[in-house]
Amino acid sequence: MASRLRSALKPNPAAGGLNWAFVLIGAADATLLPFLPLLLFQRGLDAPQIGAVLAAASLAALFAGLGWAYLADHAVSAERAVVAASAAAAAVVLLFALANGVVALAVVTVALGVARSPFMLLDPIALGRLKEMARTRYARIRLRMSAGWAASAVVSGAGFQAAGLRLIPFVYAPLVALFGLWVWHALKPRRRSQPLPRESAAAVALRAPRVPLALIGFLVSALLLGASLAATQNFLTIQINVLGGGALLIGAAAAFQALTEIPTMGYTHLLTRYLSQRSLFAVGCGIYVVVSLAWAFASDPFTAALLKLVIGVAFALTYVAAVVITDDLSPAHLRATGQALMKSVLFGLSPIIGALGGGLVYGAFGPRVMFLAAAAVAGVAGLIAVIAVPAQSLRGAVIGADRAAPLPDLSSESLSGIYESRRSRAKLPGGERPPGNSG
Repeated sequence: MASRLRSALKPNPAAGGLNWAFVLIGAADATLLPFLPLLLFQRGLDAPQIGAVLAAASLAALFAGLGWAYLADHAVSAERAVVAASAAAAAVVLLFALANGVVALAVVTVALGVARSPFMLLDPIALGRLKEMARTRYARIRLRMSAGWAASAVVSGAGFQAAGLRLIPFVYAPLVALFGLWVWHALKPRRRSQPLPRESAAAVALRAPRVPLALIGFLVSALLLGASLAATQNFLTIQINVLGGGALLIGAAAAFQALTEIPTMGYTHLLTRYLSQRSLFAVGCGIYVVVSLAWAFASDPFTAALLKLVIGVAFALTYVAAVVITDDLSPAHLRATGQALMKSVLFGLSPIIGALGGGLVYGAFGPRVMFLAAAAVAGVAGLIAVIAVPAQSLRGAVIGADRAAPLPDLSSESLSGIYESRRSRAKLPGGERPPGNSG
């Protein structure tokens, strides 16, 4: 296992500066995101108010992220948008030091969400640079974010436990600025791809719909899963604090999750030999169900925090699968828009529902009911993903047909071969498949 992880962590020239970019953004976010609900709680907001503020920030980030994704696909460089976002986030987060009261805190939180929204472009940047490599390489790069997050969460949690949460803006600002400087230095804007060549008759026959129904169904699944995650993750922080934990334990819980994300992402390329991305996403949803049920009955902060070890496995499975599934189902020339749409649903629209609904349920009925409801929603999300996403699309048999440069881990059979195979299959009586072709 150790040798495989060392291999996964080795830099690859084709990945360019992506490795450290993911490490740095993980380290920066770990000093802010796990502690933001607790910061608002300590500033006097109750659970429904925290939910409303976080929901408003998610709504603003949703529209801002979609706008930036459209610009990245058509007008501006995604790399430069990320650099600008890092500067904006570093400036806005410092306003927390001056903000007091519900309205002021809400305005700063929403502004920070808008400033950070271009960070979602990191995934399409990575996928675009890895298009000539196996897509499992994405998971190996993404795990570096988890590594940066794990180390930073523990250290910052200990610091906030000793010195107070008022240090959050002054720790996050230089770290996110450092991330922006690295992206500016190491990830130079790339030349836009040329228009796709004229399609062959086989490609026209097999081309997927411009907005595939499977993608719409998967986004519904992502919506439900994201709502469940937002409810549990935001108010687990409050629950750990109420049960007697502090910033150190909250930071450790965030690190626990990252520690199990790393080996899971490192082994994703092995899991995909036996399971489709759709199946991995469903398995991750099942793990969320079990852990949410356990959180509903946890009575001490240490147990609640330790359960984040299991959540790391679920997050790695669902997040990586969601990125790859979305990449499969999106037109090749709209990769950034496809990824932004998925992230806007999973991390933008879903948190609006999850944070607002979770806060209301937590405040009215208590944490147990909230966690039980989150478990039910995660279960439904996994079921919808299994039904909505066709297995063959994840093998690249159809969706890969409109790509200018198919990824090498997809099927090596040519489009014409697929077309002739399907024609011969159609001629067999009763729809019988030719021997040796599993299609």
